Amino acid sequence: MSVKALTLWQPYATAIALGLKRYETRSWATKYRGKLAIHASLKPLTISSKELATKYGILELPLGQVLLICDLEDCILMTPEFINSQPQTEKDFGDWCVGRYAWKLSNIQVLTQPLSISGHQGLWNLEMD
Repeated sequence: MSVKALTLWQPYATAIALGLKRYETRSWATKYRGKLAIHASLKPLTISSKELATKYGILELPLGQVLLICDLEDCILMTPEFINSQPQTEKDFGDWCVGRYAWKLSNIQVLTQPLSISGHQGLWNLEMD
C-alpha cells in the first residue's frame, strides 16, 4: 500500500502525535486529501526546537522515523481571523502568517512500531505493508 508522506523536523512531528498540533503550516497549498504519514526528519534539533520541546514537556524526539498516519482533511489559506482563532499551542508549533497555508490533520493514529526510513522534501510516496 502506498500513502503520501510528509517529513517534519522535531519537535513538530511528535507534537502532532501528542495532540498538541492539528495543523501543519506550509508556504504552499496542496490539492491532496487523504491518508498522510508523518515522518520525523533526521535533522538534529536546533536550540529553539529543544526549548520548544522543553516548554511542552516533550522528552522523546525520535529521528528518521514515520511516527503516525493521519488524514489530510483540508488546506486553508491563512487569514488574520483564522490565525487569531488558533490556540497558543498551534501558534507555537507553526509558522502562522497571513498568506500561508494550514493543512488540517485529523484521525491521528500513532504507530506502535515507528518505521525507520529516510525522508524527502515535499509530499512523497511511502510504501507500507
